[in-house]
Amino acid sequence: MPNLRPLLESRIKAQIPAFKEVAGAADMANIMAGRLTDLGCYIFQERVTAAESQLANAIMQRLTVTFAVLIVVRNVKDARGADAADASYTLQAALKTALLGWTPDAGAEPLEYGGGALVSFANGFFIWKDTFITHQFIRAT
Repeated sequence: MPNLRPLLESRIKAQIPAFKEVAGAADMANIMAGRLTDLGCYIFQERVTAAESQLANAIMQRLTVTFAVLIVVRNVKDARGADAADASYTLQAALKTALLGWTPDAGAEPLEYGGGALVSFANGFFIWKDTFITHQFIRAT
């Protein structure tokens, strides 16, 4: 089972040239503690859950794999953040266009949208998190 995060990173880099930085990360805490780039995009695997195996003499489980994609926009001209929110919205739409229905690997199902939420608006940085979900199978006999 391949690591899908680098595949998402490559797809975003190729499809959305407006991002100045596209990078992977271990988790949200590491992104928030590090250097943020205006027009940045940071990807990490957020969660994996497994369904019970339906086989009697072997294991085959369907995994739900959730990736978080943080979009960072900085705009200090508008103290209320409307301009940054609008710029983020444009990038969110581009992200959905690039990822929805895309199959990152032959062993994964097409990506679905899991939702989004504002993470932070501080020091002019508007940070939005979108989640994308795929499914994979693991097997053991």
